Amino acid sequence: MEGNLMKANGMRHDSYRSTLWRALIIPAAVAIAVPALATDAQAAHQRTVTGNLSMRIMDWENFGPNTVCNRGFSLTPIVLTKGGSSVTNRAWSKCGGEIRVEVHYRIAADPNGVVRVTEGRVELYEGDTENNGDLDGTRALGDAILFPGASATWKPHVQNWNEGEPDDKADVTLTLRN
Repeated sequence: MEGNLMKANGMRHDSYRSTLWRALIIPAAVAIAVPALATDAQAAHQRTVTGNLSMRIMDWENFGPNTVCNRGFSLTPIVLTKGGSSVTNRAWSKCGGEIRVEVHYRIAADPNGVVRVTEGRVELYEGDTENNGDLDGTRALGDAILFPGASATWKPHVQNWNEGEPDDKADVTLTLRN
């Protein structure tokens, strides 16, 4: 009777066994794929922000040649959870034994994967050592909205205006990518 029923549906007996075998395998494959899907789902709720930072710093000297330092590096990638986390980042470089330049910014991801960059600024410290706390110049970075796949670049210039030595300075290029 089984053979007749199958012939009536246009299937041969061998095909029936093959179909049944596939039906038994598919649930097992789905069970195995669930952890992989969970990982993909997790990744779908995260954004990774990468970037580069370069600085041209000049330490002005009244007793000899000025020191010029060119620094460039990739920033450590930051992983954000969409709509749930924000990170304040700081990167810095030193030059000439007397200058330190710091770049500060805050990044957050919204539920749609858009990254917001806020509270950005560049600070120039100049004193007797590179580790001094004598803040002599500041430049704000404008806020930015980075849609998935987008980037933004800031190119601030900061100088030592507090002590009237504008040749103690830094040209910074910061690029962030969502």
